[in-house]
Amino acid sequence: MKIPAHWAKATARDTDRKGKEYEASCWRSSDVSREDARESALAAAKRALTRIIGGERLDRYGYGATPLREEVIERHNGADGRLTAAVTRNSYGALVLNTSRAMFIDLDFVTPTVGEKLKHSFVRLFNKSVPSPEQRAAQEATRRLEAFIGEHRDWGLRLYRTRAGLRCLATHDLFDPSAEATLELLRSVGADPLYVRLCKAQECFRARLTPKPWRCRAPRLAVKWPRDEDEQRKFDSWLAGYESRCSAYATCRLLGTLGVAAVHPEIEKIIGVHDSITKCNEELDLA
Repeated sequence: MKIPAHWAKATARDTDRKGKEYEASCWRSSDVSREDARESALAAAKRALTRIIGGERLDRYGYGATPLREEVIERHNGADGRLTAAVTRNSYGALVLNTSRAMFIDLDFVTPTVGEKLKHSFVRLFNKSVPSPEQRAAQEATRRLEAFIGEHRDWGLRLYRTRAGLRCLATHDLFDPSAEATLELLRSVGADPLYVRLCKAQECFRARLTPKPWRCRAPRLAVKWPRDEDEQRKFDSWLAGYESRCSAYATCRLLGTLGVAAVHPEIEKIIGVHDSITKCNEELDLA
């Protein structure tokens, strides 16, 4: 997994032949030290500055092209001492579970149009049992997963309902998140293409553990990681409000299991972390 221990930002400045001033800033990470990260950042900034002064147009990094700059909250190691999971805080403040080999799959539903919602509301005036567009999407996704399990008898899945779709956790075995066979498997069951790219680039699977701030009416997080002293005070104030708002919500709801009942020992620990923080067994609104 690409979960760096240290981050640093550096800025390089120079002038071109006409005396015009330029500057370039870069973030870089390191598992050695903050100073090592700063040296890498400065070298990257100098390279970028040379290209800028030379007239090149720099492209932005693509999604997942570099390690995600996230605060590491917890690290979990396996019996062999290898990092198997890490809880990080993402750019908008939610906690995320990163796993090296436990495969999470998020299946987001297509958002129904206003017309579809109005049609459903009208039909329900005459038949209260008619499922909503979201319920139909959930039923269809569940049928596809059941069909998948029917073709893969040795598989086991733990199934959760999220605010925007379904989440699956493969429980029977471990997977390499950067292997082409794994990526093709994710695509075949309808995983989001950006998520598939991120799994490969970050060499891990990811599952959000706490609500999105706007879904629980928490304010936007205005500071980024790493934080200076002033930013840390602002973050601490934001976090207190966010956690208070989160208390009334769950991130997902456990629907049940599909396939074989046996669970891989490494995944049992992942389930413990995931289920306790997401509050998936509590009757709460989803966010």
